[in-house]
Amino acid sequence: MKNLTLDETKKKLEKVGLKFTAGNLSYLLEEAVREDMNLHEFLDSILTREIERKEEERISMYLKLSSLPPGKTLENFDFSFQPSISRKKIETLATCEYIKRCENIIFLGPPGVGKTHLAAALGIRAIQCGYRVLFKRLDDLMYMLKEDENSPITRRRRRRYYRSSLVIIDEVGFQPLSAKEANLFFHFISTLYEKSSIIITTNKSFSEWSKVFAGDEVITVAILDRLLHHSHVINIKGRSWRLKEMEEAIQFAVDPEKDSHTKPSEAIFSSKEGFSSSS
Repeated sequence: MKNLTLDETKKKLEKVGLKFTAGNLSYLLEEAVREDMNLHEFLDSILTREIERKEEERISMYLKLSSLPPGKTLENFDFSFQPSISRKKIETLATCEYIKRCENIIFLGPPGVGKTHLAAALGIRAIQCGYRVLFKRLDDLMYMLKEDENSPITRRRRRRYYRSSLVIIDEVGFQPLSAKEANLFFHFISTLYEKSSIIITTNKSFSEWSKVFAGDEVITVAILDRLLHHSHVINIKGRSWRLKEMEEAIQFAVDPEKDSHTKPSEAIFSSKEGFSSSS
């Protein structure tokens, strides 16, 4: 057998797509000698690392394509601040079994209670489980749907929102839709029905949804019928995260050394810099 050079072996590894092994061949060979690996162990070691690296690259690419907001994970969600949320329920959903069954999730609640955070966190977990995910605010989604309305159906089917296993639609209810937009949204939901999973965040109760969809009760019922069939509805009742952070910032600005349990309103009015009662 002819003498092989590392460069020749690296080129062959790159040719078959084992780029990590090619780039770290010297170290891997030294490690094999140091750890006294047999051939089977060495082969298994490099294959394991290649798989891990490819999985890291896949997750990174899926996250980039998903448009998910960064930094919103289940690990940094403070369940103690929102006791109305069942942590066990969220952790069960995080297994992504609902995606296998094409089930939906709807987060209901006022602004700032953590709906978007939980939706995005479940999106990240879905990507980690191998699923394609797309995150869009409703207004951005409607812009895309209107842009594609007159496109050939073959082009529309190539869109990420039809090729994703999970579509997250954020802020449903903040702005009412026109009759045309409501109709487009209905057809979109109908297309995904029992083919993909949908997560929706909304600040409106279901009884108010007709106001969102141009006052059309027929379309509203049809949309809800498809969303609520095979669904998990999570109603979040609690304080706003953003108000909490604002109160803490005010507290610190008024008196950094003041007891953190003092109410911000009390801190403001007890401060010399607070509002004067005189006119």
